[in-house]
Amino acid sequence: MSKQLTERLAMMELKQRKPKQKQDRLPVYYGWAKINKGQRREALMVIFLNEHPGPRIGKDGQDGVTKWMIPVYKRWQTPDEMKDSKDSIRVYSTYNIFMDDRHIKGSLEAALTENDAADCNNVSREERNKIRSMLREDYLHNHPNYKEPVRQLELTF
Repeated sequence: MSKQLTERLAMMELKQRKPKQKQDRLPVYYGWAKINKGQRREALMVIFLNEHPGPRIGKDGQDGVTKWMIPVYKRWQTPDEMKDSKDSIRVYSTYNIFMDDRHIKGSLEAALTENDAADCNNVSREERNKIRSMLREDYLHNHPNYKEPVRQLELTF
């Protein structure tokens, strides 16, 4: 009985699924999270578009990502990143670096450094510097009185 049910469900899923259109390039968006009912913490947000079929292109031309974030920079995924998107069951993959996290502690430079470290295997140094400067510029534009928090000095051995 359960085998028949799973076969039937698989057949129904195939009927409901929209035909996949193979995309040559998939975008990655960098920006700042919008604060609303769902997102209550300020965060640097990175959104990867996956190959999963679903409602993608929004009226804004940014694949609908402006629902969740204020996009600052867009780049294309590398072939290694696209391998991960094939196996995903979601339309988007999002990653957040929360500004109030215990190792960030409200520091813009710490958040940008963490994002830079996450991108170091797939993105060139020039593009990472461009992403970093654009994110910094946008954050400082929206937070005119921002000052980097004073952090206790750490000993390195």
